[in-house]
Amino acid sequence: MALPRNGVAKELRSYAGSLFIFLFVIAIIVTLLQFPVLDSNKEVVMMLIGTIAASIPVVISAITGTKPDDVNALKNEVEKRDSQIDLLIKAKDDLERMVINLQQEMLKNQDDIMDKIILKAALDYDDRAAAKSYMYRDTCECGEKEDCDCK
Repeated sequence: MALPRNGVAKELRSYAGSLFIFLFVIAIIVTLLQFPVLDSNKEVVMMLIGTIAASIPVVISAITGTKPDDVNALKNEVEKRDSQIDLLIKAKDDLERMVINLQQEMLKNQDDIMDKIILKAALDYDDRAAAKSYMYRDTCECGEKEDCDCK
């Protein structure tokens, strides 16, 4: 029967390996308490116990499948992603600010263009009115321009 691939098997190996190492160390301690070590072998036994104690983290990491370098690499990757997220948030805020500024400028320009259109329409109206009055300025009621007797 295959174990699921969602990390449960890795955790089970981790717990079983840790329990085995713990029981192994307890067994060594109990053995040393029951059987005294001769003075001539005391240094050798202490060196073995120190070696076993120093190798416990390495053995546990080998059993669990985790390595300190992997953990550090994952931490670095998380930090890089966090910094990328911060940069993306800053860029998004900058873009939002740019869009808001663009919309404000467009509204201002739209107002300016409307003012120009209204001013041009008013000037055109004034020009037409002035041209019409100029055209009829020199004519008399009788229709003659220069030699008018009705004045």
